[in-house]
Amino acid sequence: MEPYKAALIQQETKVIVDPKQRDSIIEQNLDRIFELIQWTFNRVGEIRLAAFSEYGIIGQYRPRTVEEWIDLAEPIPGPVTDRIGEVAKRLGVYIVGNVYERDDSWPGRLWNTNFIINDEGKIILKYRKNNGPNNLNTTYTGPGDVYDEYTARYGELSMFPVVDTPIGVLGTLTCTDIIFPEMARALALQGAEVLIHPTAEPWSDVDQMWDIFRRARAYENLSYFLSVCAGAFLGSDRPRSGYRGHSQIIDHMGRIVSIAAGSGEAVCVGQVDINALREMRSRKPGASGHEWNQLVELRTDLFAEVYKRAKRWPNNGWSDRLITSTVETRALGREIIDGLLEKGQLKRPDYS
Repeated sequence: MEPYKAALIQQETKVIVDPKQRDSIIEQNLDRIFELIQWTFNRVGEIRLAAFSEYGIIGQYRPRTVEEWIDLAEPIPGPVTDRIGEVAKRLGVYIVGNVYERDDSWPGRLWNTNFIINDEGKIILKYRKNNGPNNLNTTYTGPGDVYDEYTARYGELSMFPVVDTPIGVLGTLTCTDIIFPEMARALALQGAEVLIHPTAEPWSDVDQMWDIFRRARAYENLSYFLSVCAGAFLGSDRPRSGYRGHSQIIDHMGRIVSIAAGSGEAVCVGQVDINALREMRSRKPGASGHEWNQLVELRTDLFAEVYKRAKRWPNNGWSDRLITSTVETRALGREIIDGLLEKGQLKRPDYS
């Protein structure tokens, strides 16, 4: 497989504040994403993979109820993925995107969903964000919140989907997923070679740590890591330059291949060399020397019992009810912390 170019579309996204403007704003946001993809072809020649950021279709705005978000959300497949599929087929490019998703087979539930559309315009992967309610500031459902029903419908590994393509084995994760190493590892253990990470990160005091996470997720999994952040959200109460951008392509050794210089609208283009990754992953130990292969040397059974006994955020926490407010998730978080303090697995600070 020859090396190929990937492009991260760090677009400015118009925010739906007035629901009456929904369709018009979605159309404008899609048009701008398509313009930037086409401009990238014009500037650097053929690209094989393009990705845009979390919330790149409707923006982010609070407060809203779950019902209000569902009214703004998209089905998959649906009009948005249909339009993206047309562009992907016309240009011969794989496109990775993100939407708030509604699914009539899950009434009352909102999903934060990534998708991959291939160069024939077909949806080949759909991933619903796992670590969303866990960060206590969202009201969408994660697959683990309805674990038993989710796995019964879609299979035991359905919440960590990967897809084998002519440009490598692809997997995707979203925003906060990055701070849970297990998420990227679960994809890599199923063969994922390119991890695509739509995100929307405001400037904050943890920026440097998240950049470390990006490089760590790449190196520890011997995977390319493509992280595409929102450039800006326009037309709402959020600061126009409040999102940090810095979209970046990182190779399987944790080296930055390409990075957007800052916030605002940009396109980050870099080369992906799958053969170099495969050579590293499949290299056998020699007679001497010090070599690492994290995916082979990983003692998966060694850690299993520790995880089994840890009893942290539970599966099926909302299997019998809908998530309607962060009041619920935060209450569960407090309950878990109280239990860990009681067992002595956490300790209170002592300022005496």
